[in-house]
This record gives sequence, structure tokens and C-alpha cells, in this order.
Amino acid sequence: MVKKILVGIVVSASIVSALSADTLKDGMKKLEHSFLSVQNAYLLNDRDNAMKALSDLRINVHHYLGTDEKVRKLLPADLKDREKIGVNSGRLIKESITNIENIYFSKKLNKIQAEVKAQDELINIEKQCFKCHNLVRDWNK
Repeated sequence: MVKKILVGIVVSASIVSALSADTLKDGMKKLEHSFLSVQNAYLLNDRDNAMKALSDLRINVHHYLGTDEKVRKLLPADLKDREKIGVNSGRLIKESITNIENIYFSKKLNKIQAEVKAQDELINIEKQCFKCHNLVRDWNK
């Protein structure tokens, strides 16, 4: 059942992503929305919806931060040399998502331990977002 839901989400998100314009502002809004959905699910203690939202976040991270070329296309001309920062942040975010999924399915952790470990990974995702923004944005303009 969960696999069918995840496949549906993946297909839907892929279609929506393919049809939408790829701009830096649009991409960052989609990433923000995905991340806020994950946070909201955890705040509501809704682990199943957190997993669905993480799937959406993974898709959006891959779509916007998956390769140097994808990031380069989004960045303004004077910041294109910073694409590796975005790609690296995307890779680390995807690693945290995988860690959260492993925590979700772990039989070794009780629910409280799992929540705390997953929340630590959420903080790591947020740190990567801020780190990338701080290093890539041109704050002097």
C-alpha cells in the first residue's frame, strides 16, 4: 500500500515538475514547500505523511540540485561558478532523507528514539539549505 502511494506521488511530482518553468525562484519555492511539508508532518507526529513529504522533497532536490548542469541553469550568470555548492548540498540533503527513511523502518529504535534521530536529520537538512544560501547568494548586491 505504501509503495503504491509513493509511486503515485513520484509520478505526479515528476509530471508537475516537467510541466513547470525551471527558474531559481520557482525551484527554491518548491524546495521550501517540500521541506515545510516534512516539518509540518513531524510537528503533527504524522510519520506516514512525513515519509510522503520526504519523497516529494527528494524528487525536488534531485530535479533542482541533482547535477552541476541543473544548478548552473538556475543560477544567474555571475554565480554560475558556484554550482558545485548547490550540488553538494543536494547530495547531503538526499543522504539525510535516506537516513530518515532508514530510521522510519528501523526495528532497533523505539518511537521516541526514532523521532529524535529523524528530527536531528531534519536539522541537518535545514543546515544544508542555509549553508548553500549563505555561500551561493551574492549578498553584496
